[in-house]
Amino acid sequence: MDSELDAKIAVLSDEIRRYPTPIARCDVQLTELLERRARLLAERERICAAPATPGCSPDTLWINDGGFNAA
Repeated sequence: MDSELDAKIAVLSDEIRRYPTPIARCDVQLTELLERRARLLAERERICAAPATPGCSPDTLWINDGGFNAA
């Protein structure tokens, strides 16, 4: 999924790079392209920030290992 997301970002970035100039302030199409790219970049950041494997906190491991009642 990561490479698919990167490919979409690359396509949008290329489209933005090739956008015809001059660009009016009220240009709705360019604004939409920028917003779509921002959403994809935020999604990629969210995916990269998520832990690869969910783990237990140290307290949870301690409790599962017996805590005070360990042999």
